[in-house]
Amino acid sequence: MNDEYRPPLADYWDQMETKYGDGFTFDKLTDEELVTLEKLGRDAVERDPRVTWQEKKNLGSLITLIEMQRQRRGLDKPQ
Repeated sequence: MNDEYRPPLADYWDQMETKYGDGFTFDKLTDEELVTLEKLGRDAVERDPRVTWQEKKNLGSLITLIEMQRQRRGLDKPQ
């Protein structure tokens, strides 16, 4: 990403860190927050041409962790 562009995922991540502070974990997120985080992550990786290949690769691990948490909770995959 260039220095001026921030995908919606980055802003949402910042909101979650602000809300949960040092205690930020996926376990503390509400179901809705978790699903939103996964949706925004998938959008960044699969549809956002301004996110670089390296950033998409790095986000893959994050999406995997979020997906595992979502599955543990029995939540449907975001559309």
